[in-house]
Amino acid sequence: MPIPEKVFIPAGKDPGQFHFYVSLVKSAIRIGAGIALIMGSLVWAGALLIGAEILGIVEEL
Repeated sequence: MPIPEKVFIPAGKDPGQFHFYVSLVKSAIRIGAGIALIMGSLVWAGALLIGAEILGIVEEL
């Protein structure tokens, strides 16, 4: 069987600007959670991490 000269691989869907900005916000929230953790506030760190995860779920819907 001959090998085709060109192989077409369909590109995935472009997530767009919304996905990009939500990812930036999630990163900022996670950095805030890290700072809260360093400062000893487990409650704030946990709340921020949960918030980032909720944003991740919203982002994928």
